[in-house]
This record gives sequence, C-alpha cells and structure tokens, in this order.
Amino acid sequence: MEPGPLYLNDRAFEERAEGLRVLGILSDTDLLVVDAVAPRFGETDLDVLLGLAFAVRAPRAGHIGVNLRTIRRHAVDERVQHEELPEGFDVDAAWPSDTEEWERRVLASSMVGAVGEERVPFVAQPLRDGSVLLLTRRMWREQERLALALKGLATGTPALVLSEEAIDEGTRRMFGDNAVEDGVEAAQAARAVSSRRLTVVTGGPGTGKTYSIKRILALLIEACSEEQPLRVELAAPTGKAAVRMAEAIAENLDDLDVSEGIREQLASLEPRTLHRLLGMRPDGYCHHGKERRLAADLVVVDEASMIDIALFRQLCEAIAPGARLVLLGDRDQLASVEAGTVLADIVSEVLDGGGSRESALGQSIVPFRTNHRSAEAPSIAAIARTIQQGEPSMPLVVRQWMAGEVKVAGETMPERVLHLGAPEESGRPTELQVRKLMKPYLDAEGYLGKLVAALSKQSDRHHSLQEPATHLALLKAFERYRVLTVHRAGALGVKGLNRQFTTFAQDALKAAVRERQGKAPDASVSLPRYLGFWLGQPILVTRNAYDVGLMNGDAGLVLRGRQGLVAVFPNASGEEVGCREVGLGRLPEHETAFCMTIHKSQGSQFGRVAMVLAGRESPIQSRELLYTGITRSSSRLDWLGDPDELQRDLDRPITRASGLASLLWG
Repeated sequence: MEPGPLYLNDRAFEERAEGLRVLGILSDTDLLVVDAVAPRFGETDLDVLLGLAFAVRAPRAGHIGVNLRTIRRHAVDERVQHEELPEGFDVDAAWPSDTEEWERRVLASSMVGAVGEERVPFVAQPLRDGSVLLLTRRMWREQERLALALKGLATGTPALVLSEEAIDEGTRRMFGDNAVEDGVEAAQAARAVSSRRLTVVTGGPGTGKTYSIKRILALLIEACSEEQPLRVELAAPTGKAAVRMAEAIAENLDDLDVSEGIREQLASLEPRTLHRLLGMRPDGYCHHGKERRLAADLVVVDEASMIDIALFRQLCEAIAPGARLVLLGDRDQLASVEAGTVLADIVSEVLDGGGSRESALGQSIVPFRTNHRSAEAPSIAAIARTIQQGEPSMPLVVRQWMAGEVKVAGETMPERVLHLGAPEESGRPTELQVRKLMKPYLDAEGYLGKLVAALSKQSDRHHSLQEPATHLALLKAFERYRVLTVHRAGALGVKGLNRQFTTFAQDALKAAVRERQGKAPDASVSLPRYLGFWLGQPILVTRNAYDVGLMNGDAGLVLRGRQGLVAVFPNASGEEVGCREVGLGRLPEHETAFCMTIHKSQGSQFGRVAMVLAGRESPIQSRELLYTGITRSSSRLDWLGDPDELQRDLDRPITRASGLASLLWG
C-alpha cells in the first residue's frame, strides 16, 4: 500500500523521497525533520536532503550514523515494510545512481560540518578504514562524550588503593594455588579490577564471568578495612537480568573461602536495573550523571552488550571520581534494541587482534575464552565457538553439524543437537513437529508431566498442589526447557505456537482429571479457571511492575494456592528454596510462555532449548540472533527449520554503523 501525502514544505523533496517511503526504508519522521531544518541553511539539492534523512533514520535502525556508499546494500534487510510493491514500481529510480557522487554532494552541504563545527546539524566523521560516517550532531555528542568517559575511566587511578599482595593471596585461595602465576583468566580479572578504574570482562556463556566476579567481589570487600568499607552497586539493563544476577551472586555462598561477615555482605547486595540505579524517569531525565555521581566505590554491570549508547554514556558519566566500573558481557550476542554496539566497539579491537594490549583501554579488557560447560555439552560449545570465530567456512560447517550430517566434538548430533526437520512449504509446522516441540513439557520430568501425575492420583484432593514444595518443583521443571522463536507473529512465531501448545497442554490436564474422576476418555471435564487463567498456564511478564516485585522477563506458572488459583514465581532473593505467590488480578502485562522470542531469552539459560527458525526471509534472523538462541542451552538443543535458511542467515552478521571504535582506538 502506497503511503499518503506528507505535505512537506519542499514538495519536490517529498516526491523525490516517495520511492524510499514506499519501500519502507525512510519514515515520515526522517523526512519531516530534514524538511524542517533545511530552509535555515538554504539547502535545496534533493539528493542531499535524501542523504541527510538517512542520517536521521540511522538510530531507529540501530546505527550511530550512515555510510552512504553502503546504505543501499544494508537498508533492504532493515526495512520495516514488506507489502507487495505497486505494479511498475522502479526500485532503482528510488536510489541515487552514483553513490560516490551522492556522498560527495552530501558531505559538501552547508548542513554538514566537521566534528568541531557546533553550528551545523550534521557531522561527517572520518573512520579508520577510510570511509566517512554521516551522523546527526546529537548522536555525535553522545558518541564523543562516551568515548571521553571511557578513556577517563581506563586511564584513571582508583581512589581506594588495595594491597596487590592481599589480592594475589586471595586469588590463589579462590581460584587455585597457581592461578596468578599461570595467568588464569579469573586471576587476570582480579588483578585488573583491583588496580584499575575500568575492567571489561567479556566471554560467551559458560566461561565463568559471573562465577569469577562474585569471588572477586569477595576479595575486594575482604581487602578493604572496616573503617572504609567498599560501597558496591550491582546493575543490569533489564529487571530479569538483575534478578538473574542476584541469583548468581547468592548461589553457593557457603562454598566461598571467606568469613561469614563477607558472605553476609555479598548476600545483602541487591542488583537493580540501570534505569533505577541512575534514577531515570520516563521523560529521559536522569538523577545521576555528570553533575550528580553515584555514591559507590564499585559498580558492576552485567549483560553490557544490551546497553545502548545513550544509557552507556549516562552510566559512565555517573561513576564517581576514583570509583571503579566493571562491565560483563558477550560481544557476540544481540546488541541493544536502541542505537549502538558499544560493548563490541570497546572490545573488538583486542579480541580481533587489531588493538594494542599495552594501551590503557587494552589493559582494561579481560577476555574469558575457556568454556567450563563444554564437558557437559561439547557439541553445543563447539558450535558456539565456531560461530564466534566467524571463518568463511563457518556457515556451511555449522549447518552440517546441526543438520546431523557430520559429527562434532566426538558426539553424534542426536545426543545433543537434534534437527526436527523443516516446516511445510506453507510456512507452517506439521502436527508431528509441534508435538515434538511440546514433548519435553509433557515428559515425566517436564513441568506438565509432573502436574498431570499429581492431578491423576485418585487419592489426591489437590492439597499437595497447594504446597510451596510442589510449586517450587514445578517451577524448576519449567525452567529446564523452553521453545525459542524468531518472531512473535505467524505460525512459527510465539503467538501461533503458544495457541497450539495451549490446546495440547489443556488436553493432557483434562485427561488427568478424567482419570482421577474415573470418567470415560470422551467425557466432558473442565480445568480450574479464574479471570481467564487456567491451571498450569505458563506466564511471562512483559512490563516491569516494581509495586508487585515483577520484572519484564520474569516467568511463572498459574497453580493452586490456599485461596484458589495464583501466579507462582521463583523467589527473587535467589535462595535455594523459595517461591512467591502473586494474585492473578495483580499481574502486570504478560503473555502465555510456552514460547518466547530469542530476544526475550537473552541472558537466560535453560538445560534444553528448542529453537524455531523464521521460515521466511527475515531482517532480524542474523548470525548474532542464531548464536544467542543456540547458547541459551547448556545441555541439549533441538531446532526446527530449513538447513539452507540456517546457513544463509549464519552468513549474515549484523552490521551497525558506528564511529565509537575509531574514537576509542584511532
């Protein structure tokens, strides 16, 4: 469907941009912004205005700016419209024919200036590879301020000086007698955190980032005096990630070789979302920043790959003079939803061998490469490692492994990685495929299998289903398996699969009720329901609700409580045993959670994962998305999709235009 008229001041510009609006590449806002500003600078060249509109568009597509010479190649994958184009539509006519000449004219415009020219609204930033990034003045300021803040942290000296001997002694105690001498990754991280203001610990799932940081925190707290205790803040980009961080810190505290007082200090730490830590309001105002710093000696932030450039800048500027900042993350996972690939820009130079390890920033980066989970699932670890390395042959090699065509790491694929086949030509899964996806929930160790067993007992009058121990057992079983999809909509998306899974689940639960009541297989029975919820329904919270203590991404189950059906969630304190009940009427925005998108799963870990590919051309099904989905599993991976589709999209990494790496490393 063709878009309606915009009635821009410059009607010729509107006509020139019409083709890119039809393609769904440029939005109305992109054009309106340029149309409003251009008259003040006397700019009337239509192709120049078109190029400036791409710079306005860039943050909406996740970029800091735009490279006009390559934008056509990338923009088609990023477009938001997928409707049929009008008959006779000329795609080539929508684009300038000579991209080099187009870039030259845009960069020569009076609306574009060098980085120091404050009066012009657009900036031309030369990059190290010889290309030029065109970006708005606002995005340039964000990038420049973040680079200055990161450099200041990397070169600064901590105000709280810690004994190197005490840290080394504690490191040997925590990580092994030879950890310091052998350069164990955790020992390198301990030395960096103790001596530097900025430490970036990067590595994939299973490399022990959180395990090590918990012990390093204990060492730092131990090294401080009672007169000057270490003030620590823990944070993560999302509420769910903050809860997971709390659980990881609280797990197995008794195993730490430190005093009971230090264990109590660690247990008392309460990770928060970055927005809450910084006091960010919906209107964008931030309580903490350059003018009002955080009252903390050490700030540790998990899942740093998910932080966009604006929030990253706010965080770095809020670190108090002399305080330490520790960032944990995996640069190969999905980047932030908003603009920027900040973590990748910071670490890629060192990880890819191009940056100097002797520089202040280089010494601040500690790569964790050893996968401690590989013994449990070497095939999954090998696949993840191969994707990370990104060799030209990678897409074909991973396709062969995941399709079961060859062995990897000494395992036959059905033991750890199982291909469930491709969907039908219509793009719908077969009934058999849906049943295979559903089976782990219904197995004896699955949460539905356990619930069915409890419901079918003749002597059970539901009393055991009300017990916290039963609730906790069902929650733990639920957390062992999840189905992950690329999209929300469609037959292969969250909504389509959840509908089918709900039918299978309710049928199994009704059969259990019939068995307990001694009724015929075709007898009519009903499940306990309340406010539209049903017994056994899995719930995924989709909005933070601080008044209820639930965060976006929290998952729970609808179970029987003392007063009827309630939503039950794992105890947010991270205790070994514990769960909490929430009234169904108090639940924030949520959805049924047999399936969740790979984006939503980022940072989660499940024993077994089933990954469902898009089944069609998808602009978001990239190498990073597939890597994120694969690495959510710690033991077993099933996947449904066409091997050709898998190979094609493994060969398509996300490419985001940014000039931050040039500012940091150039």
